[in-house]
Amino acid sequence: MDERVYWIWLSNAVTAGSSTFAKLLCKFSTAEEVYYASDEMIASAITSRSKDYTALCDKDLTKAEKIHRYCLEKNIGIVVFSDRLFPHMLKEIPTPPVLLYYRGTFPEFDSEFGVAVVGTRRLSRYGRKNAFTISYDLARSGALVISGMALGIDGVAHAGALSAGKKTVAVIGSGINVLYPKVHGHLAREIVKCGCVISEFAPFTPPEKQNFPIRNRLISGLSVLTLVIEGRERSGALLTARHARAQDRAVYALPGNVGNATSEVTNLLIRNGAVLCTAADDIVRDYEIRSRGKLNPHELAKPSRVNMEEALSELKISCVSAEDREIFRPTKTERKKKEEDAEEPTATTLPMPEADLGSFDEKTVRLYQRIPLGDGCLVDSLVDGEMTLRDVMKGLLKLEMGCFVKMLPGERVRRNF
Repeated sequence: MDERVYWIWLSNAVTAGSSTFAKLLCKFSTAEEVYYASDEMIASAITSRSKDYTALCDKDLTKAEKIHRYCLEKNIGIVVFSDRLFPHMLKEIPTPPVLLYYRGTFPEFDSEFGVAVVGTRRLSRYGRKNAFTISYDLARSGALVISGMALGIDGVAHAGALSAGKKTVAVIGSGINVLYPKVHGHLAREIVKCGCVISEFAPFTPPEKQNFPIRNRLISGLSVLTLVIEGRERSGALLTARHARAQDRAVYALPGNVGNATSEVTNLLIRNGAVLCTAADDIVRDYEIRSRGKLNPHELAKPSRVNMEEALSELKISCVSAEDREIFRPTKTERKKKEEDAEEPTATTLPMPEADLGSFDEKTVRLYQRIPLGDGCLVDSLVDGEMTLRDVMKGLLKLEMGCFVKMLPGERVRRNF
């Protein structure tokens, strides 16, 4: 039997993010040893009162074998704790994962200079710009940008690295075959082309709320340092920073305006000892020598010709800021009318006021008017002699940021009004 089956069984038996696996490592060397251990031996390692005790005493391998076959059939990679490729950095954290599922090319993390770039889903324009620029510059200087592929700052960070022509790594809080958020499907495919998407959760695991704080320890654990761009009180970014400190990793933070909700976490972190970061150069200069040639500050001197808005549009990143909504959001009267008439959405009951369209250029207005009401249409069908696919995506991004259209699965778009 493939030894990975035992590791999959063990991964299913222990609670992700708990201390159970670390305790078992004090007594056993492999998952197979744990599998064949007696109930008494398991109890001596974790005590019989542990919530994982019953699962570890259950020796049924049926589920593990099914997962193993599924991963082989779907070309899903598995790196277990005993593999050479398993990151040594993760072995050092207090609660290491049993294994990692992945899609794409698994990096040799121990020879990379990983930087976690994290932040809020409800970002500001200031945060969006800096997340993209800093991630772009970090990537082209040689750093491996690691984030969680979430809405907001995470997606922008991945986009910055990809726009620099470099690989990036996404650590997700669901099964490796469960896309979340769905709007980042195109981003996930682009990440897999040169980097990888990673999860410790078994395939088909839904994106449950409690999974994300658990996965955050892996984002910081795979990284030399964690950079927090923006965050609000009780933000997941704050939890990632706390994980980084518990793992004895450095924490950097982007300063923000006093009083802004999105600056609460970063200003708090700086006040409590995080290193202030205003550009990638702050990190690269700090670690140029210690990185042993992995970071090249000379790359930062080269001019960048990447347009952030175009890059975000092409990668279909969902990163609408609060300021964008204030400018482009439909009026309260129109939103109320939409809700009242939602049962019969017709051209006469849900008009688009000219005042709202006045914020856009003529080409974007014409693009909007070509999208049919109801079920919408394929994005590709909007390409014509006037607008290329890039033009269409740029226009749709503007409209989506204004809440006038909604991107749907299957590369479709529909009007909200």
